[in-house]
Amino acid sequence: MSTAQDVARQEELLRRARRRAAGARTAPASGPAPGDAGPAPLSHAQHRMWLMERLGHTGALYNVPFATRVRGPFDREAFSRALDWLVRRHEVLRTSYRQADGEPYQEVLPPAPVPVPLVEAAADAAGPLLRAEAERPFDLAEGPVLRALLLRHAPDDHTVLLTMHHIAVDGGGLEIVARELGDRYRAVVEGRPDGPEDPAPSYTDFARRERSAPEDEEGTAYWTRRLAGARRPALPGPADGAPGTRGSRGEGRLLTALLPAGTVEGLREAGRAHRATLFTVVLAAAFGALLAETGREDLVVGCASGHRDRAADRNLVGLCVNTLPVRPDLTGAEDFAGLLDRVRDELLRAQRYRHVPFDAIVRRLDPSARDSDGGALVGVTADVVSGPVGLRLPDAECTPVDVPLGTAKFGLGFFLEEAADGRPARCVVQYDAGRLDGGAARALLDGFAGLLTGVAASGNAALCRPAAVPRAAPEDTPARPAEDLPGPTPEVEAVFADLLGERPGPDGDFFLLGGHSLLAVRVAERLRERFHAPLTGLDVLEHRTPRALAALLDERTARRAAAARPAAGRRTSARAGTVLVTGGTGGVGAFVLRELAASGRPVRALVRPESAHLVPDGSDVEIAEGDLTDPDSLRAAVRGVDAVIHSACTFTAPEVDVAAMRALLAERGPGPFVFVSSVDAYGSPSVADVPEGAPSEDPVSAYGRGKLDCERLLLEAAGGGASVVRAPIVWGDHPRLRDQLRWGATGDLYQAARAGGPVVLPAAGAVPASGDSWAGAPWIHAASLARVLTHCVERPVDGVVNAIGGHVSWAEFAEELVRLLGTSGPVVPAETTAPGLRHRHRYRAEALAELLVPRAGEGWRDVLAAMLRG
Repeated sequence: MSTAQDVARQEELLRRARRRAAGARTAPASGPAPGDAGPAPLSHAQHRMWLMERLGHTGALYNVPFATRVRGPFDREAFSRALDWLVRRHEVLRTSYRQADGEPYQEVLPPAPVPVPLVEAAADAAGPLLRAEAERPFDLAEGPVLRALLLRHAPDDHTVLLTMHHIAVDGGGLEIVARELGDRYRAVVEGRPDGPEDPAPSYTDFARRERSAPEDEEGTAYWTRRLAGARRPALPGPADGAPGTRGSRGEGRLLTALLPAGTVEGLREAGRAHRATLFTVVLAAAFGALLAETGREDLVVGCASGHRDRAADRNLVGLCVNTLPVRPDLTGAEDFAGLLDRVRDELLRAQRYRHVPFDAIVRRLDPSARDSDGGALVGVTADVVSGPVGLRLPDAECTPVDVPLGTAKFGLGFFLEEAADGRPARCVVQYDAGRLDGGAARALLDGFAGLLTGVAASGNAALCRPAAVPRAAPEDTPARPAEDLPGPTPEVEAVFADLLGERPGPDGDFFLLGGHSLLAVRVAERLRERFHAPLTGLDVLEHRTPRALAALLDERTARRAAAARPAAGRRTSARAGTVLVTGGTGGVGAFVLRELAASGRPVRALVRPESAHLVPDGSDVEIAEGDLTDPDSLRAAVRGVDAVIHSACTFTAPEVDVAAMRALLAERGPGPFVFVSSVDAYGSPSVADVPEGAPSEDPVSAYGRGKLDCERLLLEAAGGGASVVRAPIVWGDHPRLRDQLRWGATGDLYQAARAGGPVVLPAAGAVPASGDSWAGAPWIHAASLARVLTHCVERPVDGVVNAIGGHVSWAEFAEELVRLLGTSGPVVPAETTAPGLRHRHRYRAEALAELLVPRAGEGWRDVLAAMLRG
């Protein structure tokens, strides 16, 4: 970007920040009318979802699994055709979410077939496979946002799983997907041709229409008045000493209670007596349960509001919801009947202004409307649900399958699940185990279920309050460090000034200055560049002042300096969550350290003493001096860590590698262990297209045999939490990887191209069973491999997976070498056809395919050019 462009961009950012601070409406990223050309903006709900991903709320939190057990005839080809039709029909299912100058936009991709991989699996083994598939993250920038998996338990017994990202579908959209996919499948099975049909509503038109609508000034004024001074409900945090009650932030847990027969109809009758819907009754019960547990009469509970108001949008697939914060006056409420009237009236008022985007509301409120992690006001939700959605296919028994992901979008949720498929109705409390104490969650469920059953039986119930409410500390107020806290406060103030348009004092609040989630991401990026310390958007939301952020940066810098060079022979205690990385200065290890630093995980790197200086400056890494030939150093390095990424190997001494694996396993704890293996472990497969996890076939090289032995040791010892990642040639802009390019397996081609002489291609060497004589190699970018490895720390695969970025033929590779080096040597075929280089197979990589999609600059031509420049 030129200097002039950069200046213009900064001026625009400043203008927008000032308008936000003054309460003015920021111009939409794109505001053309429906059908106009050009990039489409994200809807308000999509924009929030996109921001959550950018802030670090990744993983499976916003994955939407949709599974059905199909007993009876199932036509896989017909299903694939129906699924392809569905994706052609609804553009949101083939949309990617990219950004220009920091602003996201939608890009609808051309229709393409949706792979439907088939896996043979016993029915009682389906659960872990479904969950592993449903947990795989999506890359919103590249897509796709929908994927499929088919499990075959028997010839007439299958489970079909579709997984979508929430940015592309909500509950209403999921029902449309199920209905239309089932109808189209029936049409294909019955041989009915694809005839003319009404076009589906366009989600990009929906987003443009929403963004171009004039601001609802009356609604915005209403919400600003109604929510002034509101706070998130204070909930009892996880107890340090109570076993089983503490969990990780975002870890969802469920508590359920069955309801007596007739309860739901009794609740409907109680609602009719007060001109209230079943949902309103359930929402009132959620307030009653919170009142009983906390004693607080000023509470906010959020509920989802659908936006398919127009008849033309009834079949619109997409994210069409908004959050309504409901804040009734509970002062002096004594019984449920009175509480229900107040909640009903408040909900009716809120629904009058349901189209005002929740994020726009929060921007108008005082910073105290957010809690310490930046979460905005709504930490509790309530709803009525009807159980999982399922397909309906002809001539088959179809049963919805629940695929629990173990995540929680809110700190606490109250749900009434209506009776369905012969199951009784039940109360459900879902809670974030990192935010709420398990005992308090149980008490909330008991209070919620007790109110519902009592109201259903008699139409009313008394409200409870705790005998004594302890005085709580002020909520949602950022901690103010002592005046003498060290840290680069002026530099942080300067970053605030650049991006927020106003230079704050050391205690200027990010939100009060007009900050929001997207700006938090930008502040974190700017501070990371300036101070070379790990920092995320969530850090900015949690430490909202320059002084607090400076203290955080200073703490991390000091911790890094103390850990980076411990005294010889001394081993420091590992911090919670520490990951041991072996081969920390190697080509793969360097990228892994970078990826872990970006995620904020503490790292211990095993490096040889003479290589310790190669650990990048500014990295928050504890150095563990050791070597694969020294088992004692390996046992010391692995002691006390919570996870291991083992990427080091000798290449030439398999017996050393096997002994090193034994030493690491002898001392490791119960946490995840990720081993970087090699596709050489497959040996010499008899097919050209090698399935992921296929058995090894002789002959196997000594290097491949060593990898197989290490894999066996790990999988036998792990008992869960083990991930074997088989990788091919690794490419990346790193000295070790550049050396492999020039002197390793590809060295002959490189040296010949560099010298300008004839570049003789390796012999093809046909694969016996197939006769395929393709000659080339699989490869992966080191950054992509690092993403896979760090993902496996969080989500172990408990088995063998491939990490393959792609396949390149030797002819393509040689021609690109000649072009990049600027030489004139001709590329000529080999004079013989055997034996050829060992790498003449293509390897599938299905389990972690989404993580392996190359990002910008990670194509094989791009990385080859970067390696040659180094």
